[in-house]
Amino acid sequence: MIDIHCHIVPNIDDGAKSLDDALEMAKIAYGEGIRKIVNTSHYHPNFEYKKGEELFENIKEFNNILKLNNIDIEVFIGNELYYSEDIIDIIEQKEFYTLNNSKYLLIEFPPIRFPKNIVDIIYEIKIRGYVPILAHVERYKEVQENVNIIYDCINEGALIQVNSSSIIGKNGKDAERVSKILLDNNMIHFIATDAHSSTRRRPIIRETYDYIVRKYGEQKAEMLFTQNPYKVIEDKEISIEYPVKYEKSKGFFKKLFKK
Repeated sequence: MIDIHCHIVPNIDDGAKSLDDALEMAKIAYGEGIRKIVNTSHYHPNFEYKKGEELFENIKEFNNILKLNNIDIEVFIGNELYYSEDIIDIIEQKEFYTLNNSKYLLIEFPPIRFPKNIVDIIYEIKIRGYVPILAHVERYKEVQENVNIIYDCINEGALIQVNSSSIIGKNGKDAERVSKILLDNNMIHFIATDAHSSTRRRPIIRETYDYIVRKYGEQKAEMLFTQNPYKVIEDKEISIEYPVKYEKSKGFFKKLFKK
């Protein structure tokens, strides 16, 4: 499997705090079946996280350390770009890393301020040659209240990532509910760990993979955990299933009286 959203390289952002922590994360990930990881360090306008050439060198060094420790995982460079009102200006400055230097750009949003003009933002990003991947959308309050925001985003050209822990109920009932609605309606393209440490928010993915196989089939699981992520790191085009607009099921009595 390939994890396209992870904070494994130590002392970069709010992810792994030490080399020992990072190596333990790598061992956990390997045991879960992960063989490639995109290190998506936060790119945040208000925090002095490592970036640019320094980030590149840190990733290169960490890959060498993984080899020395006989951990057969390859780590790729990337950023998780934090949304702000001047995001288009930030994108045009090109100081961040896309996922393995591809056209795919991972974007997260403030937890309580999902932009109302998100479709316009996606359009502006697309015309600049990038494909936006919206990170852990199941966590945002606005999406929990109206999942069809995501339907509109996909139709505008965005791709969608959900955290593996959300699908199996480890991020609360609302995140679990939304994740399953999105799965049922072809509105997820990647499942990733968003792991930050070896003890809390670990790179756990196997239980979710097995759940997807049982509920949706092995082909769907391979697409979400391996095939689409592989196309990202290889900078290839991703063909998606058509999303289905979500409609709340009517209660029994409403259905009865409608007849």
